[in-house]
Amino acid sequence: MTTPEMPRRSFLFSFGLERLGLVALRAPYLSLALIVILSALAVFGVSRLRVDDSLSELFRTNTEEFRKYEQIDSRFPSSEYDVLVVVEGKDLLSRKKLTAFREAVIELQLTDGVSGLVSMLSARGIPDATGYAPPVVPDELPQDDAAYKKVIDALAENDIVKGKFLSGDGELALIVISLDRALVEKNTARTVIGGIKEVADQQLAGSGLTAKLTGAPVMQLEIRNAVERDRLVYNGLGFAVGFVVAYLFFRRLSLTLIAVLGPTIAILWTLGVLGGLDFRLNLFINVITPLILVSGFSDSMHLVFAIRRDILAGMDRIEAASNAVREVAPACLLTAMNQAISIVSFAFADSALIRTFGLAALMAVAISYTAVAVVVPTLAAIFVRREPAAAVDPHEREEGGVGVLQRFSDSVIGYVGARPAPFVLAGIAAVLITGHAFFALKPMYRLADQVPDKEQALSATGSLDSKLTGANPVHVMIEWKGGQDAAAGAAPAASDVIGLYDVGTLGVIAEAHRVLEREAGLGNVWSLESLRRWLDAAGDASIPTIRKYVGILPDHLVRRFIAADERAVLVTARLPDIDASEILPVVEKIDHALEPVRKAHPGYEISVTGLPAIAARNSATLISELTWGLVGDIFLVFIFLGIALRAWLVGVASILPSLFPIFATGALLYYTGQGLQFASIVAITVAFSLAIDSTIHFLNRFRLEEERLGPGPDSAREALARTAHHIGPAVILTTVVLALGLGVTMLSDLPSLRLFGELASVCLFASLLGQLVILPAVVALYRKKYPLRSVAAQRIS
Repeated sequence: MTTPEMPRRSFLFSFGLERLGLVALRAPYLSLALIVILSALAVFGVSRLRVDDSLSELFRTNTEEFRKYEQIDSRFPSSEYDVLVVVEGKDLLSRKKLTAFREAVIELQLTDGVSGLVSMLSARGIPDATGYAPPVVPDELPQDDAAYKKVIDALAENDIVKGKFLSGDGELALIVISLDRALVEKNTARTVIGGIKEVADQQLAGSGLTAKLTGAPVMQLEIRNAVERDRLVYNGLGFAVGFVVAYLFFRRLSLTLIAVLGPTIAILWTLGVLGGLDFRLNLFINVITPLILVSGFSDSMHLVFAIRRDILAGMDRIEAASNAVREVAPACLLTAMNQAISIVSFAFADSALIRTFGLAALMAVAISYTAVAVVVPTLAAIFVRREPAAAVDPHEREEGGVGVLQRFSDSVIGYVGARPAPFVLAGIAAVLITGHAFFALKPMYRLADQVPDKEQALSATGSLDSKLTGANPVHVMIEWKGGQDAAAGAAPAASDVIGLYDVGTLGVIAEAHRVLEREAGLGNVWSLESLRRWLDAAGDASIPTIRKYVGILPDHLVRRFIAADERAVLVTARLPDIDASEILPVVEKIDHALEPVRKAHPGYEISVTGLPAIAARNSATLISELTWGLVGDIFLVFIFLGIALRAWLVGVASILPSLFPIFATGALLYYTGQGLQFASIVAITVAFSLAIDSTIHFLNRFRLEEERLGPGPDSAREALARTAHHIGPAVILTTVVLALGLGVTMLSDLPSLRLFGELASVCLFASLLGQLVILPAVVALYRKKYPLRSVAAQRIS
C-alpha cells in the first residue's frame, strides 16, 4: 500500500525564500563551490574583528547627560583613564617596606607609557616663608627610630594622604598613574599595563608587599582578553560537545558533520560580515554566536532528521534532501522571521551598544537561515550515501539513541494528548505564577559583573572598596563662560566674564566639594578646594598663592581637576562598586544638594556625572525598556504566526509553551534573590529563539500530518502521534546539545557570561518541558473544541 504524498505548502510573506535549498540542489557542486568561496571571504572578515572594551558604551545615548560625560574624557583626560596600583602588606610603613615602596614608585615613574604618578610620597608639608613645601617623607629616611616615627605619624595624619592614598590600618597604599595615551595607542595597552605590573612586582619582590592593578584601562584590557579567549575556547568547546552528542545518537559521521557544519558555516559567515562592516566584539556581540548556534543548529537538526528518515527508507539522497526542504524549510524560514521580530526592539534601543547588538542580531538571523537552508541540502546531496530500500520502515520504532528519544517523546506526548485539560490548566497556572515572579524582578547593574572576576582588577577594586572609599570616580563638573572666550570672538560684557580664580568660582568649587564630603558622605574628594585648604592650613590661601601653586604642580595632576582652557573644573570623589540601585540615591542626593548652589550662582553650569552616575541613572531604565520590548515583540510573534500560517491554532497554541521558559527563568532569578541584568535579557531572548523555533517546527509538522490524514474522529490524535514520532527526537536532541554547548560558558571568567550560560541552560530545559507537555496539550484541547472539518476549513481554523 503506497503512502499518500505529504502536502506541500508555504505561508504568507515567505516570498519563495523557503525554496533556496531547492535552487542549491539543482547544481549541488556549484553550490558547494560557492559555499567554499563565501567561507574563504568570511575568514578574511573574521580576521578584521576587533574587541570593543569600552565600559561606557552600554550607556551611550543621544542625550545631554551622556554628552556631559563624554566631555570629561576630552577636557580632563586623566580622570577616567587612571591605572590604580594597590599595594598591600602588613607593616607597610616599616622602614624596609616603605623603602621598597619608594623604589617601586621611582621605577614606575620611568616606565614606558606613564605620564605621571601620584602616591602618598607626593604629599608635601606646610610651605615655609619662601613658599617651599618640603616632602612629608624626605628623600633620606631618618635612621633614628624616634625621628622615623615622627615622619610616619605625619604621613599617616596628612589630610592629603589619610583615607585617600593610605588606609587607616596602614596596610594598603594607593598609587595613581596617568597613562600617556599616545604611547598606549602605539605600544598597545597590553604592553604598557603589563610593563607597569612587571616593574611593580620586581621592585616589591621579597619585601612582603604585593601589587595589584585596577582602574578603567586595566578592566578594559581584562575584558578584551576574556572576550577573545571565550570566543575561541568556549565556542570551540561548545561545538565539540555538540558534535559528540550528535554522533552518539546519529551514529553516522556524514549526518553528524552535516548537522554541525550548517550552523558552523552560518557563524563563520555572520562573523565575517560583522568583521567586514567593522562591528566590534563585546559582551552582547559575543552572544551572536550562541544565538546562531541555537537557531542554526535547531533548523539543521530538523533538516537532517527529515533527510535521515527518507534515506533510511531507501530514497535517493537528492530526493530526500528535496523532500526535507519542502517539509522543513518553510518552518525554518518562519522561525527566522519570528526571531527577527523578537529582537527587532533591540535595534531601536536608546543604548548605542544594545542598538548595535540588535542590528548585528538581525543580520545574523538572516545569514543563519540562508546558510543552513543552502549548506545542509548541498552537503546531504553530495556526501550522504544511499541505504537499501528495506533498511528501515520510517513508521516503525528505531533502535539506538534516536529510538530511545523517539519512544520517550511518543509516550509523553501520547499521554498528554489523551488527557489535555489538566495539563493545559497546569500550564496556565505555571505561566501565571512564574510570570508574576518575572515581572517582580528588579533591574540590577554592577560594573563588577562586566569584568572578569578571576583577574587582578576586581580583587584590587575590592581592597579599595573595603579599606579606602572605592575605585569608581563620580564627578561634579562646573562650567562657565568667559576668560578666553573674549579672544575667540565677540567679548562678553565685563559683568559676565568669569575666571577660574574669581572669588565666586572658588566659592562654587568649595560648595561642591563640601556637598560630596558632607551631604553625600563620600571620601577621597579631590578638587582645587583641596589645594586651597592645604594652603589655608599654612596660613596663606590668597588667590595669588593658589594660582602660584597651581602653576608649580605637574600638568598631569592639574588636568585632573582643571580644564586646559580654564573654563571648567572637576570635583571628584570615589565610590565603591555597588549595585546601580544603591548608587542612584547617592547621585540624586548630590544633585539635590547642589540645587541651591545652582540657584545662587546662575553663571555656572553644575552637573553630576561619571560612569557610576550614568549607570545609576540609565541602567534600570534600559533594562526595563528591553524587558517590555521583548515581551511586546513576543506577542507580535504570536500574531504574526497566526496570520502567516493562516491558522488560529498556531497563534493560540504557541503562547503558553513560548512564555513558560521565559517566565520560569525569571522566576528562578526572583526566588534566588537575583535581579534582571543585561545578560539575563540576552539569555532569555536566545532561549526564546529556540522555544519558538521548536514550537513552529512542531506545529508545522502537525498541520502537514493533519492535512495528510484529513478530517475524522481520531485524526487529531493520530496527527499528534505522528508529529511526536517525527519531531520529538529532534526537539529533545537539539535541546540537550544546545544546553551542553551553551552551558560551557559557565566556565568563563566573565560573571555576565557565566550568568548567560546558566540562564540559557535553565531556559532551554524549561522550553523542552513546554514543547513535550504544554504544546501537545494545548493542540489536543483546541482540536477537541474545534475539530478539523476539511483541508480547506483547516486553513482558517
